[in-house]
Amino acid sequence: MRPVLILASLLLIVLASSMFAAGQGAPAQIDAALLDLSARLGHSIGIDNLAKWRWEQANFPDSALGCPTLSGSGGEVLGYRFELSYNGIAYDYRVSADSALLVYCGVLAPAAAAAASVDVYSNRLCADDASGGPYMRSRIIYGIEAEVIRGYSHLRGQPSTDGQALMEVPAGLPFAVAAGPDCVDGYTWWLVNVNGQMGYLAEAGDSAYFVAPKAPPALPSREGLNVNLVRFLREITYVEGNFGPAHAWSGDGHYLALPGAAGSDSLWLYDLRQPELSPSILEYDTGITELAFRPGHSQILFGSVDGSLHLWQLEPGEALEAEELLYLNAHGGAVSALAFSADGDYFASAGPLAYANRDASPEFAGIVWNLPTVSQHTILSGHRGLIRSLAFRPDGSVVASGAEDNNVRFLDVSSGSSYPDFPYGAPPVALAYSADSSLLAVGVAGPGPNLQILNAESLLLEATYAQPTAGTTSLAFNPDGSMLVVGAAEGTFSIWDTRRHERIATYEAESGVHAVSFSPDGTMIVVSTAGHRLSFYGVPQGSG
Repeated sequence: MRPVLILASLLLIVLASSMFAAGQGAPAQIDAALLDLSARLGHSIGIDNLAKWRWEQANFPDSALGCPTLSGSGGEVLGYRFELSYNGIAYDYRVSADSALLVYCGVLAPAAAAAASVDVYSNRLCADDASGGPYMRSRIIYGIEAEVIRGYSHLRGQPSTDGQALMEVPAGLPFAVAAGPDCVDGYTWWLVNVNGQMGYLAEAGDSAYFVAPKAPPALPSREGLNVNLVRFLREITYVEGNFGPAHAWSGDGHYLALPGAAGSDSLWLYDLRQPELSPSILEYDTGITELAFRPGHSQILFGSVDGSLHLWQLEPGEALEAEELLYLNAHGGAVSALAFSADGDYFASAGPLAYANRDASPEFAGIVWNLPTVSQHTILSGHRGLIRSLAFRPDGSVVASGAEDNNVRFLDVSSGSSYPDFPYGAPPVALAYSADSSLLAVGVAGPGPNLQILNAESLLLEATYAQPTAGTTSLAFNPDGSMLVVGAAEGTFSIWDTRRHERIATYEAESGVHAVSFSPDGTMIVVSTAGHRLSFYGVPQGSG
């Protein structure tokens, strides 16, 4: 990925590329900055000549407009900060709202210098007293199976290159990762079990990886799932790695994305068009909490533990890369939910506090964003607890939100008006609309009848399902809306016939289930568990 500089703001920060320049005009004050830059470089420069540009509105303390190399006078000044990237150099300008003040604050680091900074990284899994780093990101974690990537590695008695060599571990021989890591002299070491022999293997060091998660079997050709074939469902492959218990599909089914866990701090992307499921790992240093693909685009949106939102453009090639198109400092605290409208023009985000530019209570509020104009469309206010789930009705008219105040709220996207709350006895942690906009499923994290099916238009109750376990975590309809899969923290997932309102089957996973989905082609159910495992369930061609 090509790194970009990030600004902090309590309002809104826009990174504009050619994608947004046509739909979102910069404040008129940018013209003053462009005129000055043109004079400095000796030729005319307009927005279309810039590789990237971004702006931030701010209240500056004085006439220096926040430029650290200058001293100012007077009181607070409302204005803008612009970063104008031209020929690989980012120029820092400040302009007051009335355009009376223009401050050129110098040249920021060139893109090449910014890119070099990603090499300085210390693994968050390493102890605070680890020395001799920096330590590379970890792609493995205790509890999974791994293997040597090429040649062989020495299994040692101590986590050190000077440790006694116990045996040679050849590439392709799977072993269990038991504990770790120990970070010694720039190498990350894991305690592993190789055919009963315990010892230490180095995962990475000196800019190279030696060990990776075990390569999974290739996905077989599959039958399209339906209510009659579910009884033949089985795990057809799985992947493991240092990623979190969540996932998101691209609309075309080409990519499956997972958030990297602590120590990985990356976005993991699997290309389902490849017979071998080998991940592309795109580095991102702040923890990812929520993620969603933009429908109709090769773009992924994710929210972070610091409350920021990022939209990345995926760029396939010999190695998959990504370019950041948009950065929004949206919430005070970790992003707790994300959802896109079916047309990809709107998305909703939530967190403990919303940095809203509208007159609404920001606590536990969500924001509906207009993506083509990069603006806040309306605010999801009124909840008295953290929003845990968001869902747009596929026709785009309504967005539903479920929160820890045990209520579901519905917002009319056009008018911004809310329907009366729908109260539940426990937090509604999962919401999903069927693709035809006829049904809404509400999953509640509590015992008893904890799954409701509503008519999406009238919001009248059509059926109540009694989950076999209490800890509902996630749910999803299949593409034609005839089935619903529901995950539970107790380590199970169940499949329901939504026409007859009957449970078809329940399956046990290897650990707590935190996210479930149907593949866009309707041939698989995918399950994310707490054990750093992503399982693919299907019916191999001909076995049904």
